[in-house]
Amino acid sequence: MIIENQMPEYQIKDLFIFRTNIDRKVEFLSLKRDLERIPGMGPCTIDLEDCDKVLRVECENVSLVKVVEEVSRHGFFCEELED
Repeated sequence: MIIENQMPEYQIKDLFIFRTNIDRKVEFLSLKRDLERIPGMGPCTIDLEDCDKVLRVECENVSLVKVVEEVSRHGFFCEELED
């Protein structure tokens, strides 16, 4: 018997991870709404308990610069975390 893995329609093409200064959920929700309106943008999450306030962005055909610009437009610091 052959069992095939079902792949979701949305597959992660790019995963960006940033250090930010976002410290409140309400601030993140406003940013998330605008980020997810960008064509090709997937889910966005943040870890407010981490000292780096880590923002995780999944997308396809969206540049890192575009994400940083949108976060900055909301008045927040945003720097890519290296591996």
